[in-house]
Amino acid sequence: MIKLPVDDQDEVEFSRWIMRLFDRSSDIDEALTPLLDPQDGSRLCRDDERIEHYPVSGYASGQLAVASGCIASLKQMMVRESETRVDMLASPFGAYTLIRNSLDAAVVALWLLEPVNGTLRIKRRIMLGVDEISNTAAFRVAMGQPSPKQKRRARMQEVAILAGLGSWNPLSKSAKLPSTTQMLTEIERWHPNAVMPWLAAWQLASGHAHGKLWAHLASHELQEVGGTRTETGAHFRMTIRYGMLTAVLFEAVQLLETAGKRYIELSSRQ
Repeated sequence: MIKLPVDDQDEVEFSRWIMRLFDRSSDIDEALTPLLDPQDGSRLCRDDERIEHYPVSGYASGQLAVASGCIASLKQMMVRESETRVDMLASPFGAYTLIRNSLDAAVVALWLLEPVNGTLRIKRRIMLGVDEISNTAAFRVAMGQPSPKQKRRARMQEVAILAGLGSWNPLSKSAKLPSTTQMLTEIERWHPNAVMPWLAAWQLASGHAHGKLWAHLASHELQEVGGTRTETGAHFRMTIRYGMLTAVLFEAVQLLETAGKRYIELSSRQ
């Protein structure tokens, strides 16, 4: 990786913003820790009592841990701290992938927790369970291993009945888990102080995760390499732009904060 000095004052200021966003992510972890186990009488506690072996709180807190953990990993990748200075260095590759993973997990947590009705939260937890079974089965098939998919799917029907969901069938087409795009569109109404829609931030980060050229061109700085220009083009050196990274990370942290606040609200005794 080529290391280039940052002499653009705007980029220096954006690097400071990135450090503040890392601190905000850590603050969410601290606020969540005492309420990971829902308080007696809280709405999440009542949800979990209805679906004991597939707790809503357990799945949501797991997704929040993934979301915050990806941001913490990004900090470890980018920041070098000593007693006298803090250095920040980022490759054009990798940073956006971690942000994409954080967005993926945080949107699932918020989508799971956002309903006012506890029965709908429980239905969504079961839908996520069915999706987990399908993904596990696909992996086992790819590995040439047997899969107890049908047995486990039947178990989810039993869970729905035990949770008092009546005739609702978690295996029906109408109960299919929404795509990430659909979830992000649905929960955009929770979005405060938007720099860009959460869906747009996820699309850009996903483009990076899949190595798409359009995402690199939209995000990075291109510097022409001297002496390489021909009639058909030139070679360019690509470096990360902290300004764009800040915007996408800001949205990931906002989504994590919104999901975390919703968890705290539901996990606290009213």
